[in-house]
Amino acid sequence: MKKLYKYIVLMLIGFSVLILPGCNDWLDINEDPNNPTDVPLNQILPTIQVDVAGAVGMSVGGLSHFTSLYTHQITERGNSQNDYAFNGSDFGVTIPWSLFYPRALTDISKVIEKGTEQEAWHYVGVAQILQAFIYSVLVDMYGDVPFYEANLGAEQPFPAYDDGEAVYNEVLTLLDEGIANLAKESTLTPLNDDLFYGGGDSAMDRWRKFAKTLKLKLYNQARLAWDVSGDVSALISEGDLIGPGEDFEFQYGTSAAPDNRNPAYTQEYTPGAAFYYVSPYFYEIMTGQNSFFPVEGNPYLTVTDPRVPYYFYNQLEPGEAAENPTSYKDGEFVSIYAFSFNIDPNEGFDQASSKSVLGLYPIGGRYDDGEGGIADFNGAASTPQRILTYFQRKFIEAELALTGETSGNARDLFEEALQASFDKVNEVAAAAGSPEMDETEVDDYISFILDAWDTGNDNIKMKQLMTQKWIASFGYAVDIYTDYRRTGYPQLHDGNTDNLNVTSRTRDYPLAYPWVTDNLEINPNAPAQKNVSNYRVFWDAN
Repeated sequence: MKKLYKYIVLMLIGFSVLILPGCNDWLDINEDPNNPTDVPLNQILPTIQVDVAGAVGMSVGGLSHFTSLYTHQITERGNSQNDYAFNGSDFGVTIPWSLFYPRALTDISKVIEKGTEQEAWHYVGVAQILQAFIYSVLVDMYGDVPFYEANLGAEQPFPAYDDGEAVYNEVLTLLDEGIANLAKESTLTPLNDDLFYGGGDSAMDRWRKFAKTLKLKLYNQARLAWDVSGDVSALISEGDLIGPGEDFEFQYGTSAAPDNRNPAYTQEYTPGAAFYYVSPYFYEIMTGQNSFFPVEGNPYLTVTDPRVPYYFYNQLEPGEAAENPTSYKDGEFVSIYAFSFNIDPNEGFDQASSKSVLGLYPIGGRYDDGEGGIADFNGAASTPQRILTYFQRKFIEAELALTGETSGNARDLFEEALQASFDKVNEVAAAAGSPEMDETEVDDYISFILDAWDTGNDNIKMKQLMTQKWIASFGYAVDIYTDYRRTGYPQLHDGNTDNLNVTSRTRDYPLAYPWVTDNLEINPNAPAQKNVSNYRVFWDAN
């Protein structure tokens, strides 16, 4: 925990340092040759990409932190946010905003301006695509956000908050402009400074496919508010979308000094300092159990997901007792419930060396071989932060077909999405030197899911689709949080309707992130703080 606090303090210091130069002219007394004012494009781009990955990532302060809590993939000890406590001063609210607005978006503006002057159109195109991605995420999380007057510096220090739907339309325009710039002759092309795709002409092809797949995702998310059938059909017919091996994911390394490892890995695999617990609800969905609901609950009763040892790592050795009384223990799996703060007498006990932690697939932790052992740095620290993948593309296409937006075969697309999600786990396992899943077990599991699909109506099929997408996306919950608000699936744990006597939900589900309190207090053009339990992003028509 001390390391976590140190990490938070260092990040806050970094933000203050970034803010100071813009606020204190008295610092500009000399030219420092070690801090040049003119930075080349190949040094700005990786800084932007690091900030983007951090803003949406799984470590504390990244958007996948709170969204994983609110989609019940993880829980936290002694934290009322397990009960949807949410305010504009929370670290998980303020840090993504800070990484996006004063940092990444400011640097992107510099790349676009500088790249245009130099006719470095590939840099401009990549920057515009990243800019579009950032604003799409900001709308999905916060709703209305500054766009037209954002990042204008002294010209407009107090930007208005713009309608989220209007921003979405601008995002689509940015993507088209970015794609067009990627196709131009360019004086410079990103090389090893591109930490997503590695640079070069082939990387520009992948950026184009990512941009078009992002468009497909945004149209799907807006399908309840917009007529998108023509747009999505055109994108799918064109076929220029993310394919196998072309996932949009941030590449980490293995160095500890300087540290370029997956930050969620370094956070969770310091011995005794893992911050997250695995949600027992998520665990039971994947292990075919149903202690949460007296009647309806787990759609996969009796079947165990082959991905379990890749998702969760149990520190307890076979038959070993936990170090303290447990809230939830199933064999060697140890965790705590959501909605149990100050209710469950065992929730507050330290389980640092006993609890189950996030495993190989979500953050590069250890593969669970059943032998146990303290979580340490024996993992795969270079495991990338996934953001938009081929399997997500196929889940999106399956949803569009199921809802009649396209003429595709929803079942076939769903099966392709399932297979692609298992292939991704095997890809991560192979990179880490861990065993791949048993092919027969994977085939049997997929057959079980498809049988359930075949016997259900469209509502049951949507539940199956979103539940599987939820499971497959472990480690990146940003889109899952959006999917749940759009569709009502997957079915989530509710402390008021479960079968437990140690849980109670006292707050309504948050339908958006609150705006950052400090920004509202200093910006006269900002709106009043929203009520997160009834504020709806424009695409949320439920």
